[in-house]
Amino acid sequence: MLARLLTSLEEDRACLSRELHDDMGGLLGSVIMDIEFAEKHSPPDVRLRQRLTRARGVLSNAIALERKMLEALRPSILDNFGLFEAIRWEVKRQCQHAKVECTENYPDLQPAFNPESAIELFRIAQESHRVALRQPGVRNTRVAVSINQGMLDIAVSHDGEEGAAENLTEDDLFAICFIAHRARFLGGRTIVENVREGGAVYRAILPLSRLVVT
Repeated sequence: MLARLLTSLEEDRACLSRELHDDMGGLLGSVIMDIEFAEKHSPPDVRLRQRLTRARGVLSNAIALERKMLEALRPSILDNFGLFEAIRWEVKRQCQHAKVECTENYPDLQPAFNPESAIELFRIAQESHRVALRQPGVRNTRVAVSINQGMLDIAVSHDGEEGAAENLTEDDLFAICFIAHRARFLGGRTIVENVREGGAVYRAILPLSRLVVT
């Protein structure tokens, strides 16, 4: 039941993303042309020019917000460049916002993940890294993706306070629960464990045969 709900949620997000791109993109494009026409044909009035400049600035902010919404619904980099690049992009974005350093490791070759699995794997990495960043005392995170004996391993760790695996907040427990359900939907499992030197690791281990195009 929950697996069907998660699949439906991603399908709705993808559909909404396409509609926003098509409809909102057309509307914003029309406004841009109208402003450019007004700038070329308006009289040399300082106040009018100032208002047109302000309108162009507001429009730029609206376009940036539209792009942000589209990427949140379904990152275009996932479809255009693949899972590993999408995870790199998301981790960099999160770390820049949190002012935290991150190290990353990925396989040299990327398997041909099917679209349904790709978005689920992206969400697993995205949410795991968000949980890591929310822990007390975090200065560094690490994302390690590996393939071994037919299994895909996504491991996200941090260097926060000791006992992090037992001291998760209610929101983090809820996020971990959803990560686990996504992993089970793909035939895998999750592990949350403390790191001896401090911090924790959140790992999803999944059968590669369930994830790739056949």
